[in-house]
Formats: sequence, C-alpha cells, structure tokens
Amino acid sequence: MPARALICAQAFPPLLKQAGGVAKDYLALCRALIDGLGWEVALLTPVDVAASGEGDVNRWLRSGQLVHCPVWSLEASSDIGVAVFMDFFSVYNTCKLVQQLFTGDHSLCFIDDCCLRIAPIMLMRALGLPSIATTHSDVPSHPAYHSSVMPKLIWWLHLASSFCATLHASVAKVYADSLWKRYRIPVNAIWPPVLWSDEFRRPVSEFTHQAAQERARWHAKLGFSPEAILLFVGRWSSEKRIHLLVDAVPENCALVIIGDSDADYANEIEASRRRNVLPLRGMLSAQELRLAYGACDLFVSASTCETLGNTVAEAMSSGVPVAIQPVGGHLEFVKDDVNSFFVDFDDSNLARERLRKIVAEGVSRPVEPALSKMGEKFRTLDFPVEVKKLLLDPAMSAAAEWKQRRGILWIWEMVLRLTLIMACFVIWPATTVWSRLYFSLSCDPVFRYLEPGCAIEPPPSPKRAGCMGGRREPSESKDPQDALLAEKSVASGCCCPQQAVCSENV
Repeated sequence: MPARALICAQAFPPLLKQAGGVAKDYLALCRALIDGLGWEVALLTPVDVAASGEGDVNRWLRSGQLVHCPVWSLEASSDIGVAVFMDFFSVYNTCKLVQQLFTGDHSLCFIDDCCLRIAPIMLMRALGLPSIATTHSDVPSHPAYHSSVMPKLIWWLHLASSFCATLHASVAKVYADSLWKRYRIPVNAIWPPVLWSDEFRRPVSEFTHQAAQERARWHAKLGFSPEAILLFVGRWSSEKRIHLLVDAVPENCALVIIGDSDADYANEIEASRRRNVLPLRGMLSAQELRLAYGACDLFVSASTCETLGNTVAEAMSSGVPVAIQPVGGHLEFVKDDVNSFFVDFDDSNLARERLRKIVAEGVSRPVEPALSKMGEKFRTLDFPVEVKKLLLDPAMSAAAEWKQRRGILWIWEMVLRLTLIMACFVIWPATTVWSRLYFSLSCDPVFRYLEPGCAIEPPPSPKRAGCMGGRREPSESKDPQDALLAEKSVASGCCCPQQAVCSENV
C-alpha cells in the first residue's frame, strides 16, 4: 500500500500570475512524491488542476495517483492587483478538510503559506497527523501589509502557526535566518532547490540552435542587434521593482521583460516599450521559458522581497549568470564576482555602470567555472531523494515518536491533543464568523467567492500573447484524454475568476 500525502495548497498551476514560483514548487513536490517516491497525493486546492496544461498532472489524475479535492476560494481585488487564496473557514471547506483528515488515511500533510492556517495545523497535531508547513512569502514587504490592521493580525497568527506544525520549513536558509532574527520563529527544515520542469535539467547544448532563433526574433522586434540582452522573467508587480531595471539598461544593450500580472503596474511595464526595452506580456511553458534563458546573456532582478527566487536557479541551470539586488533569498546561491553578480539597482546610474562593466568583460567569462558548477549541481540534484531526506523523514520520525510515548509522556501527549481539540472548537467558529463579516464588508480589497476548483488564470488574449505565443492551452494537447480532462471544469459549469459570483453557501 503506497504512502499517501495530503497537500493543502492555494497555489498550483495554472495560478501563475499571482504565485508563479510557489505554484511550480508544489507541482515539483507532487512530481517528487508520485513519480520519484511512489506516493499517492490528495490535493486540497481551489485551483482548476485539470486545466494546468501539464501532461504529468493529467496522467496522475487518470491513474488515480493524484486526487483533486476542490475547495472554495476568495478572490481579493484592489488597486494593487488580484489575488486568489484558499478560504479555510468556509463551512464547505471545513467539511472537506475534516473529511480528508478522518478518512483519507494520510501519512502526513503539507500545508502551503495559507492565510489563517493555525487552526488546521492544530487539528492535524491533535489527530496525530504530522504536518509540514512552509513559510515562503515575506508579507511585510508587500504594499498590502501596511494598508490596515487586518493583514498584520493575519501575519502574526501565521507566524504563530509555525510552533504548531510538526516541521516548519522554508525555501532558503537565508530567509529562515531572517525569520529567526526578526520574529524568533523556528525553522526546522529547508526545501531543496526547485527546478519545476525537467526542461531545466537538460544539457545547455540541446537548446543552442532554438535559443539562437529566439534571440534573432528579439533582434527583429527591437530593430537592432544589441551588444548583450538582459532578461527579466517573473510576476509584473510593484515589489519586483522592474522599472528600476528599465532605468539601468546600458547603452547598446537591451532588456527583455517576460511575465504578467493583474496589477496596474503590469500595464505600466507593458507601456515601457522603447528602443532598448522589449516587454513581452504572457506566461510561458517550461520549454518556452528554457529557450528564453538560452537566448539572453544575463538574467537581472531588482527585487528586494524574494525569499528564494526560483528564476535564479532556472537561469543558472540554463548556463546564464545573474545580476541581482544583494538582499533576501537571492543570497542563497549567488556569490558576487564568483558565480554571478550583485548590482544595487537603487541607484540607476551606478547600476548602469556596473552592468556596462559586466558586459564589457564578457558577462560569463569572469564567473566561470563556478557558474557551470552551480548549474550542473541544479541539473543533477535528485529532488525526490532530497525531499525525503530533508522533509519527509524528519516529520515521519516525529510522528513515530508520538506513538511510542509511554507513562508520563503518554499522558502529556493525550493532554496536548485534548487541549488542541478544544482550542479548535473555540478558534474555528469564531474565525468563521469574523472572517465572513470582514469579507462581506471590506471595500478595499473587494472579496468575492469562487466555486470549488474553479480558480484558474484566464487564457492570454492575442494582444497579450507572450514572446512565444503564451502558455499552451490544455485543449491543444495531442492526447484526447488530456483534452477531456482539461475541459472537465467547463462541462461542469465551472467559472473562471472573471465570471465568479458571490455565494451565500460558503
């Protein structure tokens, strides 16, 4: 009988605009558990998983190795943008979670960086189910954090949940150290570096020809052949500070910007088109993204809010050096003038001069062979084995220790479980009431409910197609069964966020 994991994740493809890296992390986790370790997975998520466009996901759904447990979600809209998150405290979602915990026969539970996750984690501990909770977002760095008291309260409750989880994990040691220094929050494990697609594990030489063709296409769009092409890939939101990259492009170089979001800031980036700046709005498949890295000379990022930044690992695995703001999770793998570069984008003149010198020296030449060594490390990392060693084994060992307790330790275990159950009976109803009131009365942001399993990124319009036509739609699959799975949500009357309506049944 294969082991079985419950994953509670609000971010999973195709929710790429709001949480690209996180969505891909959980896709990589499912791949590691199912294909790498032979586990089965129940995925509790508001995302329309069947519309992911990933062949592996469709294969898992057909075989039953992945069971999708759709739940209600909330769409929050403000001038900052649109975000979708799982609503743990709706009556429907509570019933679905409790059903999974009591009847799912799970070995452990992974729980995403979800709002108000403290009560579900307490319930899991009360039932003796080991939980692995991950903190991967730096909420205080987001503009919405300072908008009212509510985000601050939710963040501090979120931090408190780390004490209830069997294993509290982070995505980078740098961010784990920051959590400890700022909040005294324990972090028991660090995720291994994530490459969400095997496209990034293939040798760099396999993409040389196609990448050259893509570079030539960029040249044609720019109207000249730049000395070097800088690339940014990611969410187009204000905390990424993409406008600073635009200001720092050296003379005779060009900046290609790939990504998207629902924020007004994305419209500003799209409008930043000029002779040496090429915004290409749209989300890319893994193969398209891998070609984009191969077509550039240097990946750049001015973001100060990264807790890891999967794009750094993607770029290095593609043989591309990075030039990044020297803060946060960027520091996990980047060593200045050793395998890549630090650039202070806060001063556009100094940043432009620094980038000019990097280009003049040959971009990759000063940081070889350390760059190649790091890229090889990422490409050859056995992710399933690392997940087992760093995350699964410690959590399972802790659960085994609970079961072996005797005497006074057994009494303590029973008292702890009873206390947590009683706390859940207090916290859950109270949180349900005040969260319903807050969601219904809030004017900024405005909330609306999305039906179970209907959260999906709307397909790109022709106007906003990406540099290689945007993400392939699931209905284009050559496998008719894949197309059938992708259309399940439509057949059942499922709606996308733009068509969602408020419901009183939540």
